[in-house]
Amino acid sequence: MSGEQTSHPESNAFPFVCVWKPSFYETHYEMKEFNGFSQLCIDGQLAGKTIGILKSSVVAMAVKINPTNQSQVKSSVKSPERLRLFQIPFLMNEGYRALDCVSPTEIESRMTTSVQNLRDVKTKEFLLQKNYMEQAKHEETKNEHRLNEEKVREEDAKIKKCREVRRAESHRVEQHPLLQLFISLLSEEDSDYRVLSVRMLEKELAGRCERTLERELQEIRKLNSSYVDKLASTCEIEDLEVTRENLLSAKAQLRDGVLNVEHLWRELSHLCTDMEPESRSSIVEKIPCLAAQHLLDGFCLELLDGDSNMIHLEWITEVLRELGVLTGKMKRIFVLSVIGMQSSGKSTLLNTMFGIQMRTSVGQCTRGVNMQLVPVEGRAEYDYILLLDTEGTRAPEYHGMPDSDKRDNQMATLSILLADATIVITPGENDAAIKEILPVVLMAYQGSKLAEDNGGRLSSKVFFVYNRIDTSQKNKLSSIIQSLGTSLHEAFSQVKKLAGYSAQHLKSEASPFGGFDLDVSNSSNEEQCDVCILGNVKNTFEPPGDIPDFAFGETLVKLREHIHRRVTSVQQEGTAWKSRSIEEFSNYITEVWKCICSANFTLNFASVVERITFDQLDFEYKKVEQQLLEAYLESFASLKKKMIEEKGENISSGSTAVMDVASNDHRLLKFESQLREEIWPAEQYLDKQVKDMVKKRGREKWSQQFLKQWEMNKRDQARSWALRLKTSFVLLFNYEHHVENYKKKMRKEILHFFKLQSMNSNNFEWTDVDKNKKFEELYKNMLAEVHQQFPSKDMRAEVLNVYQNSSVIKNRMIDMKLSDADASFFSKLMQERVHVYSSANQNKNINFFDKCLNSDMLVVSEDDSSLLLKLQQQPIYFFRKNPNAVEKCLKSVDTIVNQIAASQQCYDGSIISNFIYEVDASINLHKVSTNSEVRKIHIFAQKKITDIMEIIGREWDEENSVLAKLKRNKEDLYEYFMMVSQGAEKTKLFAVTMANALKRVLMSAFEKEMIQKAFNVIRNRQWLFDARLMHKHLDLYLIDLLDEQKINEVLDKIYQPQSFYADVLHRLIAQNVTNVEKEWQDFTICLKQAIKKAALATSNVVSGKTQNFVNQLRNEFLKGGLQNELLASAFLTDFSGEYDDCENEEKDEFQDACMNDMIRVLDYQEPPKNQEKFAKELSPKVVQYMKIRNDPVALPRCDAYCTLCSSLCIEAANHDTSLTPHDAIHQPVGITGLKNVDDLTIDSETCSDCYQKDWSFRLSNTSEWQKYRDYAKVFPGWKNPRTNEESPLREYIFATYNEEIAKKYKKKPCANVPAKYFRDLSTIREQLKRDIGGI
Repeated sequence: MSGEQTSHPESNAFPFVCVWKPSFYETHYEMKEFNGFSQLCIDGQLAGKTIGILKSSVVAMAVKINPTNQSQVKSSVKSPERLRLFQIPFLMNEGYRALDCVSPTEIESRMTTSVQNLRDVKTKEFLLQKNYMEQAKHEETKNEHRLNEEKVREEDAKIKKCREVRRAESHRVEQHPLLQLFISLLSEEDSDYRVLSVRMLEKELAGRCERTLERELQEIRKLNSSYVDKLASTCEIEDLEVTRENLLSAKAQLRDGVLNVEHLWRELSHLCTDMEPESRSSIVEKIPCLAAQHLLDGFCLELLDGDSNMIHLEWITEVLRELGVLTGKMKRIFVLSVIGMQSSGKSTLLNTMFGIQMRTSVGQCTRGVNMQLVPVEGRAEYDYILLLDTEGTRAPEYHGMPDSDKRDNQMATLSILLADATIVITPGENDAAIKEILPVVLMAYQGSKLAEDNGGRLSSKVFFVYNRIDTSQKNKLSSIIQSLGTSLHEAFSQVKKLAGYSAQHLKSEASPFGGFDLDVSNSSNEEQCDVCILGNVKNTFEPPGDIPDFAFGETLVKLREHIHRRVTSVQQEGTAWKSRSIEEFSNYITEVWKCICSANFTLNFASVVERITFDQLDFEYKKVEQQLLEAYLESFASLKKKMIEEKGENISSGSTAVMDVASNDHRLLKFESQLREEIWPAEQYLDKQVKDMVKKRGREKWSQQFLKQWEMNKRDQARSWALRLKTSFVLLFNYEHHVENYKKKMRKEILHFFKLQSMNSNNFEWTDVDKNKKFEELYKNMLAEVHQQFPSKDMRAEVLNVYQNSSVIKNRMIDMKLSDADASFFSKLMQERVHVYSSANQNKNINFFDKCLNSDMLVVSEDDSSLLLKLQQQPIYFFRKNPNAVEKCLKSVDTIVNQIAASQQCYDGSIISNFIYEVDASINLHKVSTNSEVRKIHIFAQKKITDIMEIIGREWDEENSVLAKLKRNKEDLYEYFMMVSQGAEKTKLFAVTMANALKRVLMSAFEKEMIQKAFNVIRNRQWLFDARLMHKHLDLYLIDLLDEQKINEVLDKIYQPQSFYADVLHRLIAQNVTNVEKEWQDFTICLKQAIKKAALATSNVVSGKTQNFVNQLRNEFLKGGLQNELLASAFLTDFSGEYDDCENEEKDEFQDACMNDMIRVLDYQEPPKNQEKFAKELSPKVVQYMKIRNDPVALPRCDAYCTLCSSLCIEAANHDTSLTPHDAIHQPVGITGLKNVDDLTIDSETCSDCYQKDWSFRLSNTSEWQKYRDYAKVFPGWKNPRTNEESPLREYIFATYNEEIAKKYKKKPCANVPAKYFRDLSTIREQLKRDIGGI
């Protein structure tokens, strides 16, 4: 309030008034009494010191108001009734900010209440992180002894115990007053108040540490100085070691006493992840969201825990997920990391470059890796910069310790791999310093290059910063850079020796950092150099010159811009830099950390980046395949409409009688030519897309595979669509044509018969029995004629005829007639079955699977009968380590036949011809040369294709043959017969005929509409084509069953994955079927409009009303927005010469008769009312539609499964295993009952575990031991089980229901369930839901 002393109407909200008179003169203030109120008068600027006076005056007044002992003051400070300064109405109205109103006294007082002794808090009260560090030691020991099963089980048990302890302690830790204070500050809605409060808390914690740990700090300085002096001197080694041990001990004591905000976050992270989900309070539930907001508020958060040297993946994933929610999915990030030796100024550099406040701890610098989010403006490429500040490497106190190199390498690798750009900072000109850190950087950069070379992701750009240099001496700058170049090559040679074979990824010894720019020969080019030379942060370190150096900050700003330009403009071999989403970054952290912790980082990381790159390439390629399919679909739909229109025009012109074989062949050739012409431009465009796609960096190894796959896809699509076009043409111009001709012929016979009866029998009365008898006579005569003219095809004879006339068979000179020896061969082949059980030899680390094959008789124990039943469901013929060429060809035949069965609907000779060529190509590929073996393969192929074609032909005839269609028209023809017998008028006969035609096809047409609509809804659903996401849906369904205590059903579904997958797929599709009641209503409205339009179109027609109405109705159905042509093709009817009497009818009467009867069909038809039942019945038909459509992006997954563990293949249905073999996320084999032969316990290992451990198995009781690395040879068409992804729910089921699984399969429970299998079901459920719902 400015001006003279005046009362403010709202000043009584608090018994204190501040009167401020703004001016630019020197500020004066005075405390007065006015009308009983204390009044602070300020004349001048309300800023700086004046604000502090205002705050302290308010606090003093608060003390004065309350009865005055210190505890009461503290109580009043915490009282919820007391208004904070920014809540005072007068100041609220004036727009006073909360940022200016935080009371340090309040934070301090609450801190005093919460914490008495910092060391006790950390060592005795914050128990979760302490326990987690114990777990970290066990994790490290487990990894070191990974080949010792007994030691692994021992450490697993200890890890499990640690988790149980944390869970038990979590409720007590949650109530700690300091954590409660921290959460309350984090939960503040006002961002200004929240930020400053946390800063105050940081400052207060730091101050407490300085005061309470001063003695420890002095002791460490003393010991450190002594240690450095002794390192430089020639003292006794024992004396040096004692000093180092004392220094380490002092450091440990200091760390135990230091308490910072990072330690509060560690406890909160364990509360969030270790407490039972059902016991979590609403406050605990929102901790990840508070952490995400903490990052957005400008604070840093630990990525790598510096004490345990671990990433708490579950916690980091949750925080980044919440961060993605707060920022939005579309936001992109640029990741910048900084690494360097301890105390080299890393945090200071980031603070200066970005105007932030990286947190440092008392007595030490950054520990682990901290991340901080910085929002940016004016950058189209990204929205945030994520900074990674890494703990200093080569710390003196860790010198010579066994794990120091590993610790430094892990942090540097993590920092560089995750970053888009990395700054390596070196203090001073010390060559020794740069030589110390360069091997670490190069080892980490090796992994980054590995990502680039194997995955196409550009490696991190590296920039070097030298600080604390006298920048006035220009001659020093070039010598520093020259020295850096020399050190780079020396370090590179050193790394090659250390890394051995894996160093091949550092390809060029001349330039280990690729495009690294060291050229500063021209002074104008300094800003373009990747080396930055800095002075000191301050001009001098003594007053009054101890002010920030302007040049230091300016140089860093230029470096910041240079880094942006260098990274975002990079494009190498077709791969451009691209920012990442927060979700993508989170997933990458998980992959990178798992690889860092693995036994072989190079191998595992290469596998991960290869998988990521292959998945992306495969996704892009499938999109191209989809575009080709869309081009075919569009062209096919257009051509089918043209066929219907042309057939309709033939009917209208009366030329149907001349539709002979020659004219039809000419028409078909015309349509086939149009299809090729319309597809050719799309193929040319997509050819270029595929070639450009496979040329991108990191995709070279799959280039030929995808180019070959593309050529095969074009060939297969051309064949498939040519066949579909031919099939549709034959249906319209042949089958339907003959059906309509026979129906018309019978209608004429009925009319002629009753016309003769009316002329010859004046008084004869026809009874219903007589009528029925006469109708049956006419109808049977027609069917007999049809059967004679269109007999069913003998598929065996048809296939044999194609074989006998095939140029392939003729050139091979093969006799394709079956002999007794062939029959014996088939019988023996079909008797082969697989019997599998597992065994683990603990002493030799061997886990084997034993298969018994007996071509005469298969003996199976009672225990293994259910397993055999499972294996018999698969087309398995050969399971030898090295199947011979004939066996490989037979397997290839089986694959080709299965693809034909999945995609073909009718028989055609071209299918058999193409099949013969493909089988012969497989024979040539596998170099089968002897005539007897070649014949055996072709005979086998002939039998297989004949069997499947008999099924396809039978199903086709039952649906589409002339005879079948006429049988389905019997009821309509009978009604026509009875109406004529009763003397019905021609208009009525026509109307009923049309109504019956509609009724016959109505529900089928609606079903096809719904199938198409359901497919359009689900075609872009990720669960349809993403096998991993579908796996999560399967798991959620299992959890629902577990909630209902249906354990046996859960195990059955895991054991029978094909039917389980089909059930869940159908359920998901059913959930996406649109509202059937509304769809039926819309469908019938559309049909009614078409019927009315067609009837009105006959108003001015003088002759041929009936045919005109049919033609108009067909055209309306074609153009009326329906998804398929079934209704239009149902009215390709020739009524010429049948209903000439209708010409005499009044036009309104004719129109009404046509409309009313057809609309009555729609009104009387009972629509599907039960949505759930209709959707359930529709779902399998949608799946079949997808398979026939063969859309590469919208295909259900393959339902093949691992013979050993029953894990489903993660590839798409109908995939070619020669190009893309089956692959799976393997689950514990014991979950399906496979046992350890030594002790009959169910086995906890996965196929992937066995592969990684290089275990062995054997194929029969007498066969030799074989390596798991030969899995793909033993099971042709499958990849080796290298996909090492966890299956949390399957592991949980194995651990939780160990006893039940053993009882079900009559085995013994697993005695050593891995500790990681003991999970929390609620956590698994929530994670699955989040994964399915997205970030």
